[in-house]
Amino acid sequence: MDKCERWRSYELTLSGPTTGNPFTDVQFFAVFRHGGFSIKVRGFYDGQGQYKVRYMPEMLGEWTVKTSSNVAELNDQTAVFDCTTASEENHGPVRVQNKTHFAYADGTSYMPFGTTAYAWTVQSEERQEQTLKTLAENSFNKIRMTVFPKNYSYNTDEPAMYPYEGAPKKLEKEFTFDSWMMDPKDIGFDFSRFIPEYFQHLEHRIQDLDKIGVEADLILFHPYDHWGFARMGEKFDKLYLQYIIARLGSYKNVWWALANEYDLLALAGQKPLSAWDAIGQTVQEEDPSNHLTSIHNFYDPPQHKDTRKNWYDHTKPWITHVSVQTDNLYLVPKWVQEYQKPVVVDECRYEGNIEFGWGDNTAKGMLDSFYRVVLRGGYATHGETYIDRPNTTRSIWWAHGGVLYGQSQQRIAFFKKLLDDEQFKYVIPYAVEGPHWELAAGASADETKVLVYFGENQPEFEVFDFLPADKEYTVKLIDTWNMTVKDSDLVVNNKDMFQLPKTEGQALLLTVKK
Repeated sequence: MDKCERWRSYELTLSGPTTGNPFTDVQFFAVFRHGGFSIKVRGFYDGQGQYKVRYMPEMLGEWTVKTSSNVAELNDQTAVFDCTTASEENHGPVRVQNKTHFAYADGTSYMPFGTTAYAWTVQSEERQEQTLKTLAENSFNKIRMTVFPKNYSYNTDEPAMYPYEGAPKKLEKEFTFDSWMMDPKDIGFDFSRFIPEYFQHLEHRIQDLDKIGVEADLILFHPYDHWGFARMGEKFDKLYLQYIIARLGSYKNVWWALANEYDLLALAGQKPLSAWDAIGQTVQEEDPSNHLTSIHNFYDPPQHKDTRKNWYDHTKPWITHVSVQTDNLYLVPKWVQEYQKPVVVDECRYEGNIEFGWGDNTAKGMLDSFYRVVLRGGYATHGETYIDRPNTTRSIWWAHGGVLYGQSQQRIAFFKKLLDDEQFKYVIPYAVEGPHWELAAGASADETKVLVYFGENQPEFEVFDFLPADKEYTVKLIDTWNMTVKDSDLVVNNKDMFQLPKTEGQALLLTVKK
């Protein structure tokens, strides 16, 4: 009997027809059964006459598989496999836990400390290997990345391979909100015929990420496109979603991001805002393993206002967590409370020096965002956009991957290690108001520890009236920039003033006094 480890990908491969269009002419499914549980899973054509169906089993023991198809040689085929115990390093997919946080399926704590390298999988083989090496040497455990290639400033080279049969064709007209379906004469690609090798390479890289413990936050659509992949129309959008989910839905480290800057696709006439409900519903219906799903915005609420006029409705049932672009970080606790879902600030300005405001943040600014978001109960994502570092191709981590040259990543790693060492499974944010509004403070899940962050502020005296009235705390001094932890003689409560060293970038680790 075949064996498949729990939360790994079981694959059944069958030979079938190569004539006509196998991607659209052939319907291929399989029903997976375990005891009284059964689920129908879509299969896909992988080229060279090979048809595959994949599933990620979560229950131990014997499973049966039975196919159905409109093609005789693919219909009524059966298989049996044994789902075995997960290996020590296999914790399963990441799921939402306690409404507003995350954990692996086996209950192991997971706090996303992400980074961004959108188009790294369509770069040279050397740069892709360099990207994996950089990730393995750092503490990031999630990466935002695209399925399709990306065309934007500092990222204008054509990929070596395309996802569809055909070749690029220059668009001859502008598109409006009312005509988002491309005219066939403006298309250089056949959106009904995938290039399996493109997707085989993508899934290979997703497996590489899994080996080093990195979640692939996979962006399904984005507006930075001159090939027509953002303008395929409802019919081919659905075909694409069915295909990509059938291929990748059995990989435990995949997250679905419906879009990067979804509202810009409407502004560019690529997809109307009304399209996203159908896209979200399709992802939910097609994914047999209930992966995490989000959608990312471009327009942010005006400063000091919380209108969210252009935000997608994150209360939709197919949205598992809130993914936002914002630097209004003080609103994170409000959004956590309102949506009762995890909040991930996936773009809060990047460390770098390009001409755009979103990409010229300092290393200290990038680090500051992590502390403020995480201690307010959310999660943050890093990015780096330097153009003057020692590489001749002017490649940028945020687009191409490769090597990190900034100074924030090692300090973000220090922050993550501090939380791990102090057993913060997640952070319970404290509402810090009044004279302490500039602070960010949060407790561990068991509330025995509190981390308080001052940022650029350097008070000589403080009183933490937001702490519980019945507790006293011992104190460790944290230098977030120089990455040091020092013991202190301080004992802190919620009513007495205490003295501090005047140090920028300081944090205090408070532990309940026994």
